[in-house]
Amino acid sequence: MKKICLFLSIVLLLTVFPGINRFNAYAASNQIVKIGLYYGSKAQSQMIISADKGVAYSAYDAAANTYSQVFNSSPGQSINIRKDSYFSGSGANLTAVSAEGSPTVGPFHLKLKNTYKTYNETLPVINTYKQKGITAYPVFTDDGWNIWTGFYLDHAAAESAIAAVKQKLGQLECTVIDNVETRICGADGNTGDIIFMYAAGQKLLRGRSLAEGEPIQIGTGKLNTYRGQVEFLRATGSDMTIINVLPMEEYLYGVVPNEIESFSNVEALKAQAVAARTYAYLNLTKTSKSNPHLNYGFNLCNDIHCQVYKGMGSENAFTNAAVDETKDMVITYEGGLIEAVYSASSGGRTEDASNVWGGAPYLKSVEDKYESGKSPKYNWTLTFTADEISQKLKNYDIGNVTGIEVTKLSDAGRPIEILVKGTLKPEGIKFTKDGCRTFLGLYSQWYTVTTNSDVTVLVDGKEEKKQLGELTVVTADGETKSTGPDEKLTIVGAEGQTAEVGAAPTEYIFTGKGYGHAVGMSQEGAKGMADAGFKFDEILTHYYTGTQIEVKK
Repeated sequence: MKKICLFLSIVLLLTVFPGINRFNAYAASNQIVKIGLYYGSKAQSQMIISADKGVAYSAYDAAANTYSQVFNSSPGQSINIRKDSYFSGSGANLTAVSAEGSPTVGPFHLKLKNTYKTYNETLPVINTYKQKGITAYPVFTDDGWNIWTGFYLDHAAAESAIAAVKQKLGQLECTVIDNVETRICGADGNTGDIIFMYAAGQKLLRGRSLAEGEPIQIGTGKLNTYRGQVEFLRATGSDMTIINVLPMEEYLYGVVPNEIESFSNVEALKAQAVAARTYAYLNLTKTSKSNPHLNYGFNLCNDIHCQVYKGMGSENAFTNAAVDETKDMVITYEGGLIEAVYSASSGGRTEDASNVWGGAPYLKSVEDKYESGKSPKYNWTLTFTADEISQKLKNYDIGNVTGIEVTKLSDAGRPIEILVKGTLKPEGIKFTKDGCRTFLGLYSQWYTVTTNSDVTVLVDGKEEKKQLGELTVVTADGETKSTGPDEKLTIVGAEGQTAEVGAAPTEYIFTGKGYGHAVGMSQEGAKGMADAGFKFDEILTHYYTGTQIEVKK
């Protein structure tokens, strides 16, 4: 009976997805993925963590894939996870400062005597110390639990405190603990009392809800809820990095509704889910050279650099269903995962990746005729003054911008080479490929450039658009070259109409189509194709030339 059911299931799959050429007979393991929430310039000095049923804090040994218990918070209890560093203020009201910023709290401590096996073993000793006037706290280390006291500003201050500590506690052993920029504190979110110090160098501090399958809250506000675990890491140049660790499919729940509207046609939602899954899985295979996020301890970030991810608080029933119904499906080309890039709107035709970044045989320019002309930024216009452009390009030492010329177009009609000229660089600065979009932060790479000094002239019987400063002007006194950037002339048209035009442009008008890099799938186009009756696999294989949909092993 089981064999018959399995056969019928396979037949049903092939019937439902006729456009899928090959399903491998294996399933993905729902691999764990690490998502950077706060890192680099967004890294935090402290963060409130809680869960309805409490949070289990553990030391995770990545090599052995094992956990050691650190502390379990009470239901709803807020724990302020903060770096062991310099702060001003007191109690729960602390503000991170530099060592020179008049701190009241510092990262130097005194270790008191013994090592203990568990957190609970330290508590009676700490209570005894408290009764004698010494505030102490448990510390998790690679070698077991310690008891420390004090948050001194420097080594000398810690050393000078030893005598006072011994006077109250007797002649027990005291050792100065110097600043190490990897330590993390867990303090009561209301009182600021230290609940634990995390000083392990070989393991990672993680937290998860004590209720299986329930979310953890990272920060304040009900939208800041996340599935899986939260990991804290103090990395060089990143203050305290905060990472969400969770299974791939659960990560996608928090991606799809933030990349495409949840009310879109279900086939477009499925296409987005498969593209997002493929993009994520491929990033798991990259090295730190091609994925710099690995230097901060995670695989993908949570913004548009990778894919927008906002956790469980952003989930939607429709997009969750799209993820579930395409579980483990990815896009491949000749058996390998593709770089499944996508953008909001192509404006009517996608672009060959070789004209934006680097080429790929499956990232070719294709017609995007189902995208609605009413799509956001399908048509757009941006106007910049010459002064604004000069300021944006000040790092190029171009001086005052005097001209922008499109010097090469792709087969799809997008600029792939432009020349920006200035008073300090009359020969111009060349921007190519994606730089033709990013040099001014334009909506897309598909545009034309006009200026307020443009005039239309006849050249060999054909109309051409020129800037007045490029032309020889005939005056009553003979011929003269109009080159003064501040000079304005009155132009008389063929029908006797007059207009005052500057010799050098003071405004540049960019008239374009589409939103984003236009490589791979157009999300607006995918929605249009879905509304026209195409299935998700047909949408994907249209945008990613020569690809297949497979089940990830």
